[in-house]
Amino acid sequence: MASVTYAIVFSGEIVEGFQVISVKAHMAKLLKADAEKMQALFSGKTIVLKRTTDKAEAARYVSVLKKAGASVRVKIIKSDPAAAAKTATPASKAPAATPEVPDADFTLRPNKGNLFEPEPEVESPDLDLSEFSVAENDGTPLIEEKEYEQADIDLSEYSVAENDGSNIIEPAPEVPKLDAPDFGLDEPGAMLDTIKEDVELLDPDTTGMSLAFPGTDLLNKDEKKGKPPPPPDTSKITLISNFDI
Repeated sequence: MASVTYAIVFSGEIVEGFQVISVKAHMAKLLKADAEKMQALFSGKTIVLKRTTDKAEAARYVSVLKKAGASVRVKIIKSDPAAAAKTATPASKAPAATPEVPDADFTLRPNKGNLFEPEPEVESPDLDLSEFSVAENDGTPLIEEKEYEQADIDLSEYSVAENDGSNIIEPAPEVPKLDAPDFGLDEPGAMLDTIKEDVELLDPDTTGMSLAFPGTDLLNKDEKKGKPPPPPDTSKITLISNFDI
């Protein structure tokens, strides 16, 4: 007959709505773990907190840890003792299989008391109301009623016209139906015909024009603005050798 083992595993995740600092504090108290063990618990690796064959005991551990904010899971491990005995090999031929999830070297302490400190009871104040009394109800309303004067409008000059069957509001004009021509679609990539205007080409008279030779001065002497400026005086400028080269 196959035996079932319930492994309670934890991967460092917390229940939604809890704070990490609060969860660590409660788990350290429940598991009697120091700072080094708590750092290993919240390292992101999956760690087995408890192994048991009792389903009810596993459910109690999960309930206690989830109330503390730890998102734990139960991993069911099934094993068949008869099949394991048939397929067993000598220790010299095959090493023992290592578990996929490491076991934690701590256990849960017995559940005594409350996980969270209960809120203190608020004592109701002892007020002396002997000087106060409730007035008798004599029918007087708590809020005074306001009287509103009704407007007196003279409508003697107005009358309602007889209904001769005509509409009070003119109906909206009917939208005429348009017969759209049957436009055909061309093949993809086809060039669309565009409307072009016939433009008359100009034929200017260029008989009196000629091209100048390259380098020819196109301006006359009287069209020039003036002599070009003299070159700058560089007699007082000296160059120093660059010794870094």
